Amino acid sequence: MKIIPIKFHSYSSHENKSQKRNANFNDKSSFCKKFTLSNFQAPNFTSLKTTSENEHKYLGTAFYRDLNTLINVSDLIRQEFPNGTDIMDFACSNGEEAISLYSLINDKNNCKYKIHCYDTSDKAIKLAKLNVHSIFNGTPDEFLIDKKPLNEIYKNIARCFNELMEEVTPPNFEINDKDFIDLRRKEDDFIEKYFKVKDEYFSNFEFKKGDIRDILNIQPEKKVGAVFFRNAFYHITNNHTFERVYDKKTLDKILETNKEEVIQDVVDKVYEKLLPGGFFVLGDDEKEHIYQADKYTPNDEIYFDDITDEYLRIKSPLLKALKKDGKFKPVLSSKCKTMAMGDFTVYTVWQKVEK
Repeated sequence: MKIIPIKFHSYSSHENKSQKRNANFNDKSSFCKKFTLSNFQAPNFTSLKTTSENEHKYLGTAFYRDLNTLINVSDLIRQEFPNGTDIMDFACSNGEEAISLYSLINDKNNCKYKIHCYDTSDKAIKLAKLNVHSIFNGTPDEFLIDKKPLNEIYKNIARCFNELMEEVTPPNFEINDKDFIDLRRKEDDFIEKYFKVKDEYFSNFEFKKGDIRDILNIQPEKKVGAVFFRNAFYHITNNHTFERVYDKKTLDKILETNKEEVIQDVVDKVYEKLLPGGFFVLGDDEKEHIYQADKYTPNDEIYFDDITDEYLRIKSPLLKALKKDGKFKPVLSSKCKTMAMGDFTVYTVWQKVEK
């Protein structure tokens, strides 16, 4: 698949839809006023596949999310490291992203590529090690169990998946949100299947508890060809863009967390961990690329979006950190889709530039 970089869309273009308001931002009571009436609690890790307040809206993990990025980055890794390399996947959940990548990068078990998977959740790592995965209709990966004719891309992906995976009987434990899945099972057209990584492939995955902020202390003797940290920056930056309400504890974290400092620290550590020519792979979620202002944000970099009632940063601290000192260059773009600001292009794969 041909890689066509697309020019990054600047957030400052949204400024004409908003009123600049700097004077009241540092007044915490003003910043929090619209939210503190709610007793809403920030969600915890309760399941891998669940639903939101909207009926049947899918949230959680899935195989082959952002397929365009996974297809292209697997080609890039093979081209840059034809003799193999280690890969680190942070915020790996139950391993379905790593499995998706492995099926694309190496669908023949010659063990050139090993994926080391880390998550801060004990539950996620436990489920990953159990090696049982569910697919049901209404999710992004339903094409893997769909009996309808598939297009050629999906046919090829399904072939890669079936080389790596095998269908198994339902386990005696639940890996999805029980209330949600029980509701879905009542539907006449509901389809649900379970899979595991075949035994001969499972040794190519390693699952451990770990935090990307500690990346230099994880296997310190080893550098890697790629680091994946997709759609997870909001966890460590306390960035909850466009969510309607927060509890006071969450609001305090939003305001008190120096997002730019946290991101710069991670980007610098990833750069040091990567081999020359290595890749840093990001997600295309809006919370990865649009950031709420915090008390450390310069006043001239804050704007108030009067449509969403959000104090936002004009410049993405993630983009700023990646471009700093020319350490990384963008090599692959994707589309970030938002309800509040429309769709715009972001770079999801960055390559280390050796200095």
